[in-house]
Amino acid sequence: MRKLVSMTIVLMMCALHLFAQEKTVTGKVTDEKDGTPLSGVSVTVKGTTIGTTTGVDGNFRLSIPSSARTLVFSFVNYASVEMNVTNRSSFTVSLSSTDKDLQEVVVVAYGTKKKSDLTGSVATVKAADIENKPFSSVDKILQGGVPGLQSVAASGQPGAAQNILIRGASSITASTAPLWIIDGIPINSGDASRLQTTANLLSTLNPNDIETITVLKDAASQSIYGSRAANGVILVTTKKGKAGKTVFRFDTEYGVNSVAYENDRYRPLNSSEYFAITTEGLVNAGASQATINSTLAGLGFGNGNDFNWKKGITNENAAQQQYNLSIQGGNERTTFFLSGGHFIQEGTTVNSKFKRTTGNFKLTHKATEKLTVIANLNGGFVNQRAPLAGGAFGNPVLSSFFLLPSRSAYNPDGTWNYNLGGLHNTIALTELDKRFLREISMRGGLSAEYKILKNLRFKTSYGGDLNFLEEDQYNNPFHGDGLASNGRAFSYYTRYYNWVWTNTLDFDQNITRNGDLSLNAQIGYESQKSSGYFSSLQSQDYPPTLLLTYPAAGARPTTASATISDYSFNSQFTSVSLNYQDRFVVSGSLRRDGSSRFGAKNKFGVFYSVGGTWNVDKEAFMQNVEFVNQLKLRASYGVNGNAGIGNYDWLPLYGYGANYNQQPGSFPSNVGDSSLTWELNKPFNVGIDFSILKNRVSISVDYYTRKSEDLLLNVPLSRTTGFSSATRNIGEMENKGVEVDIKTIPVLTKDFTWNLDLNFAHNQNRITSLPGGQDIADGNFIIRQGVAYRTFFLREYAGVDPANGDPLWYTDATRKTTTNVYPGAGARILQGNALPKFFGGLTNTFTYKNFSLDVQLYYNFGNFVYDTWGSYYVGAGFGATFNKVSRVLNRWQKPGDVTDIPKYIYNGNKNFQGGSSFYLNSGDFVRVRNLQLAYTLPKTVVSKIKLTGAQFYFRGTNLFTWVKDKNLPFDPEQGTGSATNLQVFIPKTITAGLNITF
Repeated sequence: MRKLVSMTIVLMMCALHLFAQEKTVTGKVTDEKDGTPLSGVSVTVKGTTIGTTTGVDGNFRLSIPSSARTLVFSFVNYASVEMNVTNRSSFTVSLSSTDKDLQEVVVVAYGTKKKSDLTGSVATVKAADIENKPFSSVDKILQGGVPGLQSVAASGQPGAAQNILIRGASSITASTAPLWIIDGIPINSGDASRLQTTANLLSTLNPNDIETITVLKDAASQSIYGSRAANGVILVTTKKGKAGKTVFRFDTEYGVNSVAYENDRYRPLNSSEYFAITTEGLVNAGASQATINSTLAGLGFGNGNDFNWKKGITNENAAQQQYNLSIQGGNERTTFFLSGGHFIQEGTTVNSKFKRTTGNFKLTHKATEKLTVIANLNGGFVNQRAPLAGGAFGNPVLSSFFLLPSRSAYNPDGTWNYNLGGLHNTIALTELDKRFLREISMRGGLSAEYKILKNLRFKTSYGGDLNFLEEDQYNNPFHGDGLASNGRAFSYYTRYYNWVWTNTLDFDQNITRNGDLSLNAQIGYESQKSSGYFSSLQSQDYPPTLLLTYPAAGARPTTASATISDYSFNSQFTSVSLNYQDRFVVSGSLRRDGSSRFGAKNKFGVFYSVGGTWNVDKEAFMQNVEFVNQLKLRASYGVNGNAGIGNYDWLPLYGYGANYNQQPGSFPSNVGDSSLTWELNKPFNVGIDFSILKNRVSISVDYYTRKSEDLLLNVPLSRTTGFSSATRNIGEMENKGVEVDIKTIPVLTKDFTWNLDLNFAHNQNRITSLPGGQDIADGNFIIRQGVAYRTFFLREYAGVDPANGDPLWYTDATRKTTTNVYPGAGARILQGNALPKFFGGLTNTFTYKNFSLDVQLYYNFGNFVYDTWGSYYVGAGFGATFNKVSRVLNRWQKPGDVTDIPKYIYNGNKNFQGGSSFYLNSGDFVRVRNLQLAYTLPKTVVSKIKLTGAQFYFRGTNLFTWVKDKNLPFDPEQGTGSATNLQVFIPKTITAGLNITF
């Protein structure tokens, strides 16, 4: 017994001695390819069970015995690394993929593929590049991040839709928007508003719920979507659960918005400037002193007012905030993801606000070894206030440049001033008028996958996309558009039901015994039904209390309508891929689409693609070329379609709602054409992907052509037919271009990493055929054979005659002779294009220990922007009704003056206000799209407060904008039409945020 006690004491002392000899080691584990932190890496003392795992930031902390000699770092799909711990306590470890040919799996059409097996041009945006961005919708996040994808804001209204083009515009009349697919469901996208504002159907999706976005750009990747793939395809995959410990994540952010870009040359004049130029204009017009005095008095001269209308409608410190909470976890059989989010953004114009509440749930359950079931549901509720947009005097941004500074928004007694020379007091209207949008969207479905055999799987999924949009507008009875009707109100209700049922059978087989040749094949069937319902109600004669503003409260209903618009698709498809020794991959796809949008003779279309890849780095002759990690050649060709026209364009239609002599009647509303068929798009793509220097430099280059045939065009008709135009299949168009994507790690040390990503795109468009080679007029554009779509044709401005201040125009394209008579100016000539020649993004990410700095630039060159309203606030043709901008201060005033602003003449200066190249400006710009400074708390700190990770950050978006043309009046982003629309200004946003996991 005495021996046993002695032995126990000895062992305890030894244990205490060993405990006293423990030491703590720390470090960080990253991916050797791009330096990103690896979470969940196992760190163990070799030969023992002592260990830990890295956190979300790749850091670890571990107490080990002093006798330990080796640490083992291991992670799925990465080669294990052993590190000697003798005389070391800090480690920086880089793990390399076990497959240098990229084991990365990419979401593609109807499934996933290894990146090395892709034969097409595909770009992927991951969750880390999407989360916590201060944008109201996912389409805004893509700007500058994907080569060949142009994403342009048409308005700064929170929630507004972006104009997106992938590899240029492939159609003139039909839709040019890409097909959006969320978790396998093709959805309705774009602007659904029927008021003069915006309602983006994508704004109900929370970007923080997105796992990946995949952009399909060529035939091999997109043609399996057949008749809707011509404009590219964007696949959105939402987050799902992961087996393991349940992880809670909370994100919050708060900040302010202000106007991103303002040009001092387009500042509205103050009172002294305005009356000086008006007096000068009256003198130049030959007015008598009595006329000058009476005119100035009528305009408010001497009343002491100097009101800044632009400042009055601007929300200079618009608040923004968001909150997101997610729960992710599960076990080997069942995983789940659950999230909720709330986002609030105020616009840069008063009475502009966007609120969104979202929820997302995804459950994956492995019912048996063969059957897996997935259920998902995500939804969003949007409540939005928006000012009037478009060319209306109730538009506060537009009117702020027209209203005179001598006329205040308020009377001396503080009441609203309605005596504004026929214009609207838009500051008053932001309070007296009401404009609300409420949108509910739900997307979800149920899918099941059954493994029939080891290499044969059947999957069926049924899902839907439901949108409900209510829009209410009230115009008060005191002032503005509601004055004549004693108050009026509109109510619009829009509903979309979109159901999709997809069934696929996938087969994988090694054709040869040694596995050198493998086959992957898929066949599928898909049916889609979309139903739209649209109703409206208008009434007038309202009580003056402003308490009752809904249409039902009006004493006299005036109009009511309801419309149903449906379409359906029925499709069969197949795809095949052959892989030989991972060196050569050949793929093909075939789809037969049937659409209700075309007549019986053309209801079905067949679309296909073929593609091939040569993984050169797998060849024997490359095995000793150690600095090359990947070398891959790709090529593809195919045919896909565009069915983006009205649901009933092919049918002769009658409309109802007309009346004659107080009797109801109908009228022909559409001429129809049973021969209408799909636009055909024939894309060809060749590309090369290569990585060198242990994947420190990765470059992808693509060259493409896209030939579009049977263009769906609105062709002008003789007015004697009773119609102005009809949709016809005529014309051809071609796009061709180059895309470059470069990802590098210039510096990679123990504590410091620098990642540099650059993407570049050049697209060239040309209309190759029109019926009879005839031009089609389109506002300031002309659709002409041999030139690019969206080309401006304008009379060319020649400047100002320094002798007398007259505006001059060139008489012909030779630019040798000029005239000061506008009708005598030459014909409209080609002046430039609305679409850019070059665009892309540059991102630099610097990481030093726990700090990171991310700077993203977006650039756009080669396009022009037309100043739609310039003739009002620069030209004098509209007299003193409208205010002018500060650019006119540089006008011609005396003989010898050299300027481009002519002599100011009250009520006209020889048609200077007419459309000409004077109002066309270069749209070249570079913008600091995103700048973020972040600090990740050390593991030792977060563990003490019972967290697994925490990060603080400051972020700015649209912080700085450089423009080439100093006469570009407003923000260079004006939609793909490149015409100033004077809507809510695009915001500059500064936010601070916190992310924590536990």
